[in-house]
Amino acid sequence: MKKLLTLALASLCLACGNLQKEIVLEKDYQPYLINTPNTKLNHAKEELSFWTKKYEAAPNQVPYLTKIAAAEGSIFENTGDVNYLISAGNHLEEAVEMSNRQSSGILRSLSRNYISQHKFKEAKSVLMEALELGENKNATEKMIFDVALELGEYDLAKEKLNAIADEGDFDYLIRLAKWEDTSGNLEEAIFDLELALQKAEELKSEELKLWAFSNIADFYGHNGEIEKSYKHYLKALEINPHYYYSLKGIAWIAFSHEKNTDKANSILDYIITNHQAPDYHLLKAEIAAFEGNEEVESSQKAQFYAKLKAHDYGDMYNKYLVLENPAESLSIAKKEIDNRPTPESYNLYAWALLNTGDKEEALSIAQKFIEGKTSEPEAYFHLAQIYKANGLYGDVDSLKSMLMESTYELGPNSISKIKSL
Repeated sequence: MKKLLTLALASLCLACGNLQKEIVLEKDYQPYLINTPNTKLNHAKEELSFWTKKYEAAPNQVPYLTKIAAAEGSIFENTGDVNYLISAGNHLEEAVEMSNRQSSGILRSLSRNYISQHKFKEAKSVLMEALELGENKNATEKMIFDVALELGEYDLAKEKLNAIADEGDFDYLIRLAKWEDTSGNLEEAIFDLELALQKAEELKSEELKLWAFSNIADFYGHNGEIEKSYKHYLKALEINPHYYYSLKGIAWIAFSHEKNTDKANSILDYIITNHQAPDYHLLKAEIAAFEGNEEVESSQKAQFYAKLKAHDYGDMYNKYLVLENPAESLSIAKKEIDNRPTPESYNLYAWALLNTGDKEEALSIAQKFIEGKTSEPEAYFHLAQIYKANGLYGDVDSLKSMLMESTYELGPNSISKIKSL
């Protein structure tokens, strides 16, 4: 709720200015829509070829397997080709067994891969093994915090956050920011990320700066500081012109803040030619819906499902499937709760219940697992519709004005729906 209130105040200040200047400028982002050599991707491919040959010549060498997995992970990050992520996981599982499960470092690498695949329970199990071994315990506890937060095990997350506390450590500061954000303290989260960014700059680490710029850009956007968000996405792209996450963030600003669908689509079209993640198509479908183009909306959703069918994404896109596929939403939402019983997962379940006609059970779940337990606007958007379906109009009214001020995060298509609550 605090995040919603912060957004409301930020938007009110913008309204007072009575002006909304153009933020996304073609001259800023156009240079990143030109195909140039992706040095990180090319290097990863060279590494994969080199270490594969080394491993084929000496298949008893565990370090070669971990090098292969690292290269495959980098290729996945740069292309979105999930086959490389899965292959990396298979190689790491093999490396874990070949090392008799006695290497904390390899166990942590496997856990990191599992997290990317949304196998959070498996990730936790592997990390607990690493913790028992005791090697580099601090690094293991940092990752246990990450997994505990994903699983909704907030007491464990808090315990590990306290265990790794160090105001001078970049890794601690970014996790403190995640904790504050999860707790609904967005201003504190931004403060922590700003400290983390300072630390990354002190360390002169391009990798850490890239992470910090893109993530603080997200948080500025959540806080209604759109221009700051935009500038930090651009700073990330200055470091890595092929960082598609930041390009997508700029596309969102063009669409949600400026309502400029041409800009947003031009950016997304470029990303899609270079990165295979399916969810870009859902954003293009959302843009098409805003434009009233049902044919394109349907086509883009079809492309999303085609990519999911063509590759084994496991549980990575369960959220989108719940929101986009009413026929299977209930079973998928239940699976997501089993994977990670967080307020956000219960939000998906309650939403699926509402859309399959069980408004009373949707309300029961919402009151027990969602109300006051998350600050995500999407959850409260769904909550308001659950209230309305159950005739709780006073509760709807208590959320409506805040939701209207959260439309940057929710997207332009939410405006008419919120007004009709």
